[in-house]
Amino acid sequence: MREHWDFFKESDSSMGVFYPLHYVLAAFDNEVRANEIRQRFLDAHFAEDNVAVVDGPFLADRLESLEGSNLAERAGQELVRAVGTELGYIDDDRKTAQRGGAFLFVYAPDQETTDRVIEILKFAHPIYARRYHRAGIHKISYPKQSVL
Repeated sequence: MREHWDFFKESDSSMGVFYPLHYVLAAFDNEVRANEIRQRFLDAHFAEDNVAVVDGPFLADRLESLEGSNLAERAGQELVRAVGTELGYIDDDRKTAQRGGAFLFVYAPDQETTDRVIEILKFAHPIYARRYHRAGIHKISYPKQSVL
């Protein structure tokens, strides 16, 4: 990871790879749409400091960038690459960012909050959405055959 973001309340990396623990990440076609959905969360009484939108370059080039990783982080990244999980998501994010996409983050530290997030996202129709938790990454909404 190239940069840490103060928005994240918990860990934002694991094994040298972007991993915002207890956050839902949802991708949208553009920043306007992502901000519309952010407002839906605020209208549903989510705290303002628990919901944020970032543009594609901020996510892909600053938060998810593997540039400048130290030796231990590079070793962890190689392990993650071998397992084939997080880095695939990062590739999807990079492609979405290149097409002008924007990303919504919602803090969901427990199952009740996660269920509320999922319910709102059902009607928001993100390109894809996932939640990072201790046991792995939960796909909330993801195309079966991604052409991202």
